[in-house]
Amino acid sequence: MIGDIMHEIKINRTNLDSDLVLEQNSIPIKPIEDTKVINNKFDKYKYTTIIFNDITDKDNYFKVQQLFIKELKKYLDISSKDQFLIIGLGNSKSTPDSLGPEAVEQILVTKYLFALGDVESGYSNVCSFIPNVTGNTGIETANLIKSIIKETKVNKVIIIDALKTNDIKRLCKTIQITDRGISPGSGIGNTREELSKDTLNVSIIAIGVPTVLDIKGLTKDSFIVTPTNIDFIIEKLAHLIGNGINITLHKNYIRHNKYY
Repeated sequence: MIGDIMHEIKINRTNLDSDLVLEQNSIPIKPIEDTKVINNKFDKYKYTTIIFNDITDKDNYFKVQQLFIKELKKYLDISSKDQFLIIGLGNSKSTPDSLGPEAVEQILVTKYLFALGDVESGYSNVCSFIPNVTGNTGIETANLIKSIIKETKVNKVIIIDALKTNDIKRLCKTIQITDRGISPGSGIGNTREELSKDTLNVSIIAIGVPTVLDIKGLTKDSFIVTPTNIDFIIEKLAHLIGNGINITLHKNYIRHNKYY
């Protein structure tokens, strides 16, 4: 075992059937007492990094979620004509890579209700999709997503995925938001077609959390490191992100959700 500031972590050889994404433009961070937000712009793209120590207790959870909602709103200029597709990348059978699928399970989908003309004001037109990983389906993830976008005619896409990091301070302790898009598989050296506005022709917002630490270089082999309580952390993060998106897209979500 190797210990970090808050959690024990476990080490496994890299053999995940995964589309883990490599963190983009990682920013070195220092230990903090609470939470903070770092905003950066590289070329024409924006990056927001929300940094926190812990989300496993109620107070910290809601503090981080409020920050997440506040920052996400800056990327979305929501109008009544918008149609959203929420995509959860990753492998639901591999806990460190299951953030995307688990977060999408929290999403309140309404597109079928809009088709029926049965939606009250205060709700956005939202659908969701979990494409699984190319290693399981044999189909390029980008091709699946392009087909869904064409069929649903959505104009805004939010993609959620797990990230790989090289900095233990960031492991399960940052949420990154960007309008740059992502490249599935880049975290394990198996880059798939980029998912961005350039390739999908719609507005793209990517949300990621580093759930895997790569310690390649310390030994002859490549290893991945995750907290021993990764199941619990993924559950918390997925709920925070999924319901944070719900609150952002649906003005009346809190009023109808007893959890809040």
